[in-house]
Amino acid sequence: MENYLLEGEELLQHSPNNVVVLTTHRIRYHAVNSSHAHLVSVMLEKVSSCEVRYQSSPLLLILGVTFGVLGGISLLQSMFGGGEIGAAGLLLGVILLLCYVITRKHIVSIASDGGARIGFETSGMKKESVVSLINNLEKAKHERVTTLARSANAVYA
Repeated sequence: MENYLLEGEELLQHSPNNVVVLTTHRIRYHAVNSSHAHLVSVMLEKVSSCEVRYQSSPLLLILGVTFGVLGGISLLQSMFGGGEIGAAGLLLGVILLLCYVITRKHIVSIASDGGARIGFETSGMKKESVVSLINNLEKAKHERVTTLARSANAVYA
């Protein structure tokens, strides 16, 4: 990112994997993998909202617990033979619980005034880092807007 800093721009914060970078002038998202690349850059004065949301599939959790308990009960009741259905239910419950854990995710979404939206999963980021990013973004936006307002007033004075 340092190669792409604008005049007077300073780096404030970045995600552990450098996918999200916050500077004094903008927030930038740049993800690259073997199948695609995605770059979104939003000037701080154009940021209109920030959101952190948690997504999960509680149905997977409910079904996993239900199948696991019923399978376990069935398995215990058939200790002396015929426990295949119980074992299958228990296995299905475990698989559904694993699917629930794997599909949970925290997502940060940063919207601009009628333009692009930056959205990313916070995998690899601690909760404190995510909150810090949002706090620093709000602070940097406030400072940027204040600086631009002062510059505009100085020009018109």
